Amino acid sequence: MAVWIVRAGEGGRNADYAFERGIISIDFGLEQSVLDFVDRPTLRDHVQSQNAASQLWRFANEMQIGDMVVLPRRQPSVAGVGTITGDYSYRTDLATHGRHTRTVDWRVTDIPRASFDTDLQHALTGLLTVFQPRHPDAERRIRQLADAYLSDGSVAEAEPLPPQDDELAAVDWDEYLKSRIIEIIRVKYPGVELERLVTAVLSASGYTALQTRAGPDGGIDVVAGMGELGFSEPRLCIQVKSGRSLVDLPAYNRLQGNVRSFGADHGLLVSLSGFTRAVHNENERTFFEIRLWDADVLAQRLLDVYDNLPLEIRRDIPLESRLMPVEMTPPV
Repeated sequence: MAVWIVRAGEGGRNADYAFERGIISIDFGLEQSVLDFVDRPTLRDHVQSQNAASQLWRFANEMQIGDMVVLPRRQPSVAGVGTITGDYSYRTDLATHGRHTRTVDWRVTDIPRASFDTDLQHALTGLLTVFQPRHPDAERRIRQLADAYLSDGSVAEAEPLPPQDDELAAVDWDEYLKSRIIEIIRVKYPGVELERLVTAVLSASGYTALQTRAGPDGGIDVVAGMGELGFSEPRLCIQVKSGRSLVDLPAYNRLQGNVRSFGADHGLLVSLSGFTRAVHNENERTFFEIRLWDADVLAQRLLDVYDNLPLEIRRDIPLESRLMPVEMTPPV
């Protein structure tokens, strides 16, 4: 069987809609069924776009029942994996989320994207809405990852590798920029160094932040508050996880308790490897108490305050015009 990557709007904004209804859907502004067109050239002439026609045609005519489908999303930085269970259908009741649909049995909807093999991570940052990754043995590797995640929620992060030359033209550079920054963070900020980086990002964001000393701190790695002395609200307790396992619900609950015992207003849980489904579910209930930063959010926060970061951090993560790490600038 084949494997397909399908996007649910910009940044995966329609992902929850797709997961809840057991579908994948695309649009491209075509207000009639693809099956009304006898061939791809006829469809291309109608939509006046070779790119749109090709993706619509493949979605309707080349995808098969039983094929694997991967749906990436940006916030949080996860992906769903499922199996196509139905033929193509044009549905007018889904106008705001894409009328061209297929039904899907979603096996899992929240695998951290950092857990995919790095070549597949680069594929997930591609620009196309509907495409097949050309990477060797992609279906087997994705299936194994989904099986491991479903078994115990513990999946390792992939070793970073640069994209191949033929992938560069199809890369979403905003996404690729963040993925490269994450790779640098993993290498240069292990363990307590990640706590130092989070402290610097918070300080550059206007907080007075203090990295706590090793010892009986109840698992709190950084404390922060607004104002020159850090006494103003919001006052935060921050826990930072640099390990390769998903942060689980007991760790989340411990942070909740520490927020109360420290007299803070809120908690921030930072994890380069992401969080279990149970943590995301609990965070929806306690949204106004705890914030979650995965690797993607941390990279974006770093970009937002890059000019205010200490010089040594900007040397560790050098950007050209705040657009991309120096070493990844594509050749002219």
